[in-house]
Formats: sequence, C-alpha cells, structure tokens
Amino acid sequence: MTANPVSENTAMTRNFPPLLEDIKSYLEQLFHALENEYKALLENDIQVIESIAQEKIILMEHLEDLNKERRTLLEAAGLNLNISGVEDFLNNDTINDAIVDKPKLKTLWAAVSTLSKQCEKQNNINGIVIENNKRHTENALNVLQGKQQSAELYSNKGQSIKMVKNQTLIRA
Repeated sequence: MTANPVSENTAMTRNFPPLLEDIKSYLEQLFHALENEYKALLENDIQVIESIAQEKIILMEHLEDLNKERRTLLEAAGLNLNISGVEDFLNNDTINDAIVDKPKLKTLWAAVSTLSKQCEKQNNINGIVIENNKRHTENALNVLQGKQQSAELYSNKGQSIKMVKNQTLIRA
C-alpha cells in the first residue's frame, strides 16, 4: 500500500486554513481599494489615486508572499502547485476531518476564487477608465496644439475608413 502524501502532511492540513483566511482578507482589501480607485478615477482625484496605488502595491506584495507560502505547502504535500492542487487537497477523502473542516475550507476557497475574479474584473474596468481618460486628454491636447485628429468611420460597404481633419484654434 502506497502512502498518501496529503493525508500524511500535517503542515498542509494545519496551515492551509489560516493561509486561505489571510489570502481572503487581503483580496477583500484589494477589492475595496480597486472600488475606491474607480471612484477616484471618475472624479479625477489625483491625490486619492496616488494613495490607492501605493496601497495596492503593498497589498499585492502581501498576496505574492501568501501565494509563495501556498505553493510551498502544496509542494510539500506532493500536490500540483496550481489551482488543481488546491482542489485535489480539498477533495481528498483521507484528510482527517478532526483537523480540517473541509466544508468550511471549500467555502473559504470558493470565496477566495470569487474575490480573485472580482478583483480582476474591477482592475480591468479601472484600466478601461484610465485608457478613456488618457485618450480624452490626448484628444484635448491635439486640439489645443492644432494637430490633426482622425476618426474612424465606416463606408457604405461596412469597411472602416479614417477621416482626418485639421483644427486650428487661433490664427494670427
């Protein structure tokens, strides 16, 4: 009979639940920071945006450290270092239920997964707002500098065509 590395690794069973709690806590903080960043982007509040950028850096550093710890625990347990390793651990029937509350741990993992997706989605939304603000600023500068502006339009055949126009604000 071969030994099951997961059931024999008490470090994994004892340390994984608090690790997931920490990851969840930092992801919640990151998600709130991303929401606040979105509001600051809409209000164009540079001071708040800069403050949140620093906060996000610190949170991401903590999350990276926790991810390294998660990978170390998975490796020591002989599991894959990716998401499937966590799922293998959670679905292992040989884990001592007296040590690990598996239903609670599965709920916690689901919360971590959901928060990760929410953070990714909010970060993408913030990126779109930043890109739109950047484009708007560049267009305004082009108008002020009298540079050519181009707009993409569609012909009657549905093909995109570029329309270029000069705008001179002031002539001497």
